[in-house]
Amino acid sequence: MEEFNINIGERIKRLRHMRNLTLQDVANFTGFSKALISQIENNVVTPPITTLAKIAKVLNVKMVYFFEDDLDFKEYYLVKKNDRKIAYREGAKHGYIYEELAHIKNNDIFESFVVTIRSEPREKKLFSHEGYEFMYILEGGIRMYLNNDVVTLEEGDSISFSSKIPHYAETLGDKDAKILSIRMKSIDIKALINQAGKDK
Repeated sequence: MEEFNINIGERIKRLRHMRNLTLQDVANFTGFSKALISQIENNVVTPPITTLAKIAKVLNVKMVYFFEDDLDFKEYYLVKKNDRKIAYREGAKHGYIYEELAHIKNNDIFESFVVTIRSEPREKKLFSHEGYEFMYILEGGIRMYLNNDVVTLEEGDSISFSSKIPHYAETLGDKDAKILSIRMKSIDIKALINQAGKDK
């Protein structure tokens, strides 16, 4: 039981540092006192589930993060070309192949992929979700649909946009396209502050 508590406190502290948040920041966003957050991090106090849920929300992770056994914290993550993993995403059903560039466990801040877009005909389906995206064309070219706008991107071009905009990409001509894709999750700090005020 002691090891369980130590892991939770250490994980909260480490993740807070990774997010560049102070004890006071977490206290402000959760509505708890700075002293309580410090006690939780130092395993003086074992937080109840409701408290842990608020801390998880501020640190932008799922609560299960604090209970998993196989977390692997490192200063850097190296992925060799032949070690890339094929990741399943919704777009896989629409001709997109995602190769993970970073095997970072439990990282809800960003994802990075090399995405191959097949040139084969398929249904044109626009996607929208939370966050932001950056795309850099490594090979080939794509036609990007962003709501009612259409832009053409060729090798060496890049684009960044809010993922809330309905979007879709298809290749130019009959050649597959390869893209560096970085996706960042948005954090609604205002909502966190407002919620913290309501929960005080």
